[in-house]
Amino acid sequence: MKIEPITPKQFDASLDVIRQAFAGAAHTDGHEAALVEKLRKSPTYDPDYDVIATSDDGAVIGSALLSEAKIISDAQTWPVFVLAPLAVLPAYQNQSVGSNLIKYLEMQAGEDERMAISIFGDPKFYGRFDYKPASQYGITGPFKGDEFMIKPIREGGLFNVSGRLEYDPAFGL
Repeated sequence: MKIEPITPKQFDASLDVIRQAFAGAAHTDGHEAALVEKLRKSPTYDPDYDVIATSDDGAVIGSALLSEAKIISDAQTWPVFVLAPLAVLPAYQNQSVGSNLIKYLEMQAGEDERMAISIFGDPKFYGRFDYKPASQYGITGPFKGDEFMIKPIREGGLFNVSGRLEYDPAFGL
């Protein structure tokens, strides 16, 4: 398996992975592939944070994307990322593909000025990577519950940070 930034010629294959991965998922609205298409057209899109996993024969088996977001309080704004979506073909799930995509993006994101990565997903899965409910940090957003999570990507990244997380307009939230 190889993880690397996507190239435009791999866009269609990644969208197919996303569609297949979310076809029977618990946390889905059925629009994840369309969201990725919109995010790729966003002025804040950065191809370094749009990555794929490929099998030994070069087939795209996983896809993950970080997009820009911000936490806004009355006094300040902090730049963060949102991880959405993380997708792995069903035949390759439970084989560390998703875990490796997350680790790769966290390493990439650590070199950016952003403070944290937010995700909406399964607390059992993302909790293994130290994602915690955003409410524990005083961060609100369009989602409620423990599935709305965040993780600092640098030491003290969420110290004295609280407010509302605002997504890229492509999310439509």
